[in-house]
Amino acid sequence: MAVLRDVESRSPGVTYQQLLDEDTHPVPDVLRLESSKSFGPDEFPITRYTTREWHEAEKENLWSRVWQYACRADEIPEVGDYYVYEIVGRSYVVMRSSDDEIKAYPNACLHRGRRLKDYDGRCSEIRCPFHG
Repeated sequence: MAVLRDVESRSPGVTYQQLLDEDTHPVPDVLRLESSKSFGPDEFPITRYTTREWHEAEKENLWSRVWQYACRADEIPEVGDYYVYEIVGRSYVVMRSSDDEIKAYPNACLHRGRRLKDYDGRCSEIRCPFHG
């Protein structure tokens, strides 16, 4: 059973709201929404975070269906810069395609499934190393 705790009983340190206050870009109001309920540390058993079964269930049911933080825009500042993002056995190339556009692609050749990029870098086009 969940034990409700007052939000004021949080751990010490910088809060999420304080981080938002320091952001150099405008923060949408929706990111400032905060629940007054705190369920405390004993709501979920530790096995939720440590067992293979939970990991496999999250791989199958979660990671392919939620937004992913792959990299910051300033990590790929110039057109052609790309970042290789990998999660749960999948690989993606996140690339700045124009000054105001970033796109992500599966890091695999459509024909043979060969990996397109092994590490971060810059290029004018993505080409399969096998097909050229």
